Amino acid sequence: MMEGGPVKGLFGWVLHRLTASYWSVPLAATIIALPASWAALTIDREGFGADIYADNLALVPVAGAAQEFASVVAGVNAALLTLYFSITLLVLTIATANLGVRLIDRWLDKRLTRISLGGLSFNLIFSLVVLAAIDPDAAAADIPHGTLWALILLETVNVAMLAVALHDLGRTIFVDRSIAHIARDAGRDRPAIVVADPFQGHFADRIAAPRSGYVEGIDLDRLASDLATHPGRIRFCAPPGRHVMAGEPLALLENGGADHETVCRSIPIGQFRSGGQGAVFDIRLLVEIAARALSPAVNDFYTALACADRMADAMVAHETLWVSEEKVAAYEKAPRFELPGQDFRGFYDYPLKGFRQAASAYPSVTIRMIDNFGRVARQVNNAELVAFLEEQAREWARHAIEKGAFEGDAKDIREALNGFLERREKDTEE
Repeated sequence: MMEGGPVKGLFGWVLHRLTASYWSVPLAATIIALPASWAALTIDREGFGADIYADNLALVPVAGAAQEFASVVAGVNAALLTLYFSITLLVLTIATANLGVRLIDRWLDKRLTRISLGGLSFNLIFSLVVLAAIDPDAAAADIPHGTLWALILLETVNVAMLAVALHDLGRTIFVDRSIAHIARDAGRDRPAIVVADPFQGHFADRIAAPRSGYVEGIDLDRLASDLATHPGRIRFCAPPGRHVMAGEPLALLENGGADHETVCRSIPIGQFRSGGQGAVFDIRLLVEIAARALSPAVNDFYTALACADRMADAMVAHETLWVSEEKVAAYEKAPRFELPGQDFRGFYDYPLKGFRQAASAYPSVTIRMIDNFGRVARQVNNAELVAFLEEQAREWARHAIEKGAFEGDAKDIREALNGFLERREKDTEE
């Protein structure tokens, strides 16, 4: 449906859960290591190892030394794998305590982390198979010299990758970096929508959620193909990221006769919120990080300011998603598909309220967000969106002033709001 957006359909959801998991790449590497080691040993038995020995390129002169060498490599690989697992779990545990558990889903999705674990797992199994295959009483020409060289090369690559991966993992707990990446991903997720008039007639059919959970995504391209012969308007009631209970409507159809199972296969429902749900998850994650930073246990308003700034970036990127209240978002390639909740208001209205409630006791965050509303208003070219931003600024100011106890803070908040309103009035006159 969009680049970097929610997962598409049941297959896309299953693929995301596999590829974004902590164990998928290491498991695949472990399985691949078995035939790879067998192939390397077979090549040596076919004469490659003897050729290396004949050319005086052998790493070890006797079979006993070869077995000891393979044993040392296997031990080093086991130690490195244990070390990386331990450090990873330790860093994630510390980061989770400070930044929130939902950031883990993003960190486990890192390609570098999974490739490093996969490489370590591959090397361990490969070296164990080689160790088991070496005959300590074999002649020097029968030693798998090529495979021993392969062990050295693999170990060199793995140590280099491990150094890079540990550096990246150490930066994981630098929350500003995560905030920047989350906002970047949110801004890239722009549903392909157009503005349409909502269907005012009677919906003849209702497709209910088969189970409780969170909508992972809607494969609109597949649905457009599957429902090509099914006439009439179709309203998808639950956007990606929305929680539905079993029996609640996923879609309403103007005409009956559609295959409910086919539609449900294109709207996967997961058990929990995840990054696969697209911008909805990312925007709420920014709010969650900010709210946690503003909690008494953390009390880090600078992190909240970073979230406020990055949310402003995402809002500018989503300018084209604005849809008036009397209209509805529709799929660009199939305008008869109504997509309520997949517009600017659906992305930001509720999260901004939650952010405001968390920040109401922090005048500095309120002032920064009011200023950001003004900056976004100057960047966009939509009068209704600017009016929405003005209303948000007023609500933020009113809430913070009512909750605050210091008149100086209230004065600063009013000045920030008045500055926004004056700039807007000036821009309107121009």
